[in-house]
Amino acid sequence: MRDLILAVDRQVGRIVMALACLALAVAASAGLFQIITRFVLEQPSDWTEVLTRTCMIWSVYLGLSASLRGGALLSVDLMYRIASRTPYLKLLQALITACTLVFLIVVVWFGWDVVHRVRFQNLAGLEISISWAYAAVPVGAALGILGVIANFLDPRRGELETQQ
Repeated sequence: MRDLILAVDRQVGRIVMALACLALAVAASAGLFQIITRFVLEQPSDWTEVLTRTCMIWSVYLGLSASLRGGALLSVDLMYRIASRTPYLKLLQALITACTLVFLIVVVWFGWDVVHRVRFQNLAGLEISISWAYAAVPVGAALGILGVIANFLDPRRGELETQQ
């Protein structure tokens, strides 16, 4: 089961990071287009700001899973340093993982509730449902759950050893 979860995490992680990079590239391109149309052509477009904001939100929430997989959990590094020389390290890791999972499950639950509530509202300028923008929150949190579980099964905390 452990190997299956880690294999799924690797494949999903690659796809998610590619999508996050694509969203960031689209946001940067739309921002550049907005600057050109506004300040060079003096004819501002009404859709680029909304697209830039939406793509930035998606890139951040998609990148969340990669950062959680990399060990950027809600923890205190000092606690890790103290517990690393004791038999309580596994307990601390389990406690941090459990707290993070509970938080992400709450975010997924209420995120989907918000997506459902705003499904009939449209983004100004793009004329698509605002649910597409809000969906980044529960999707990113759900992918983050996979990252947290994978990090618990195969910890990556290299930043602790390299810090001064």
